[in-house]
Amino acid sequence: MKTEPLYLNDSYLKEMDTEVLEVLPEGEGRFRIILDKTVFYPMGGGQATDQGKLEGENWTREVYQVLNKDGEIWHFVKANIPPKVGLKVHGTINWDRRYKNMKLHSAGHIIDFAMHLLGLSPKPLMPLKATHDKNPHIVYQGTLTEDIKQKLEDKSNELVSQNLKFTWYFQSLEDLQKEAIYLVPGLPINRPLRTLKLEDVGTVADGGTQVKNTGEVGKITIKSVENIDNAVMIHYSID
Repeated sequence: MKTEPLYLNDSYLKEMDTEVLEVLPEGEGRFRIILDKTVFYPMGGGQATDQGKLEGENWTREVYQVLNKDGEIWHFVKANIPPKVGLKVHGTINWDRRYKNMKLHSAGHIIDFAMHLLGLSPKPLMPLKATHDKNPHIVYQGTLTEDIKQKLEDKSNELVSQNLKFTWYFQSLEDLQKEAIYLVPGLPINRPLRTLKLEDVGTVADGGTQVKNTGEVGKITIKSVENIDNAVMIHYSID
C-alpha cells in the first residue's frame, strides 16, 4: 500500500498534510487519487466512508468517497481539472460525520462484548458480519430460543455507564489468537493485525475507527432481535 493510514493509530486526527501520488479518471468530471498519507477512512468493515476536503495551490475539491480498491486507498473527487502528481495538499475530514460513524461502530462492538458477557457469543452464536451505517445491525450464525432484547440492551448500557476504555494496537495473528474472544476466518497471516481491546472484557480483531471509551457512545437501544434463516440479526441505534 502506498498510503500511510493515519486513522489506524489515531481515530481522532481530523486533518493532515500530504502529497498526491497518483491520479486516475473515474468517469466524466470525476477522479480518484492516491495520497502518501491519509486521515480519511475508506468504506469497509461495516463503517461508512469518510468525506471532507482536499486543498492545494490553486486546487480545492470535496472528497465524496474513499474506498480501498486493489490494496490502495483511493480518494474520489469531482473536478474538471485533476490535481498534478506531486501536489502538496491539506486534507480535512467532515468530523461530525466521522464521529457519528465512530460512535455507531463502537456501539456495535459494545453490543458484541455484551453478547459475550451474557454467554451467547462466540457460542452458541458466532459473529458473521455487521453494518454500522444508516441501518446499524449485527448478524450472528445460529438461532435463539429466548427473547434477549431487554437483557442485551441492559448489559450494553451497563458497559456504557462503566465508561470502560477502548485501546487498539498491532500484533501478529499468532499473538492475537492467544487473547481474542473469537476471530473471523480469512485474516491475513503475513502482516500485523489491529487488535481492539475493551477494558476488563476482552479483545477482537478490528480495522475501523473507535471512540476512546464506552461512555462516549451514549445510550444504546436494541431495536429488534430476530431469527432469520439460521442467523440472528440485531438492529440497534444510539441517541
